[in-house]
Amino acid sequence: MMLFGKISQQLCGLKKLPWSCDCRYFWGWLNAVFNKVDYERIRDVGPDRAASEWLLRCGAMVRYHGQERWQKDYNHLPTGPLDKYKIQAIDATDSCIMSIGFDYMETNIYC
Repeated sequence: MMLFGKISQQLCGLKKLPWSCDCRYFWGWLNAVFNKVDYERIRDVGPDRAASEWLLRCGAMVRYHGQERWQKDYNHLPTGPLDKYKIQAIDATDSCIMSIGFDYMETNIYC
C-alpha cells in the first residue's frame, strides 16, 4: 500500500505524463478513420445509403426526400429498399466530416 501511495504522489506531481499523446492528434486520427471512403460499401448499398452512413457516423444530420424529420441516429437508419431514400438535405453543423470523405458525395451525384 505504501509503494502505491508513493507512485501515485509522483504521478500526480507530473504536469504531463510522458506516455500520453496529444489529444488533438488522437481525435484527428479518429476523425480520419470515420471519414475514410468505403467504395465497396457504396457498390453494395448504393450511394445515398453509403453517404447517409458516413454523414451520421461523423455527427451530421440527413433529411430524405418526402420526409420532414431529420435523421440523426446512425442506429435508426430507415430500412427497406435501398433506392427508396434519396438525400435531400444535410446539416453538418458541429460534425467531424472531412474533405477525404467527400468522395461519398461525388459518387452520390454521378450515380
